[in-house]
Amino acid sequence: MTERKDSEDWVEVAETGNEELASLIAGLLQSEGIPVEVEGPATHPWPETIGALGTSRVTVPPERAGEARDVIRRAEKDSAGRATESVTPEPEEPGEE
Repeated sequence: MTERKDSEDWVEVAETGNEELASLIAGLLQSEGIPVEVEGPATHPWPETIGALGTSRVTVPPERAGEARDVIRRAEKDSAGRATESVTPEPEEPGEE
């Protein structure tokens, strides 16, 4: 992840209760050249992973927030289409069990 120079100025562009998903989003944004930081349970010294303490936040510099949100929206739209395609079963042929 990117070292933040002015962490309080960064903007949240995604929030999830799943650390792996937050890491995937961060990787996607980094692949687009957008500096990113993930704050979540793994970044805190205490073990709580429930409620707000279990939430992972993906943040970016404010001047890149709009671009980051667009990238996330495109990825969600693309993955929703692929997910629908990949789980739609083929119709059974007559006589198949």
